[in-house]
Amino acid sequence: MSGGAGHIFSMIASLKHNKRNKKSLFDKSVDEHNENYGKIIDYKKMSPAQFEAFKRKLKEKELRRQKQLVVVFGSVMLVIICVLIYFLFYH
Repeated sequence: MSGGAGHIFSMIASLKHNKRNKKSLFDKSVDEHNENYGKIIDYKKMSPAQFEAFKRKLKEKELRRQKQLVVVFGSVMLVIICVLIYFLFYH
């Protein structure tokens, strides 16, 4: 019976250790220097004119992102269609 006791005790110790060190995903602080997040802007402290400029900038970024997505998706689809036509009619 004592043959498996060592494995059980190590499992229990591992579970206790993991429970102590477990952090929520929401507990992480946002680092201002992290490139993934960019600069943090508090829009609640903006004047109405600044807020409108901020919204316009966000809309322009989103529009630019959508255009890039359409170009990439269209290019990939064009290549797939060309390959499909080649194999259907010329191969």
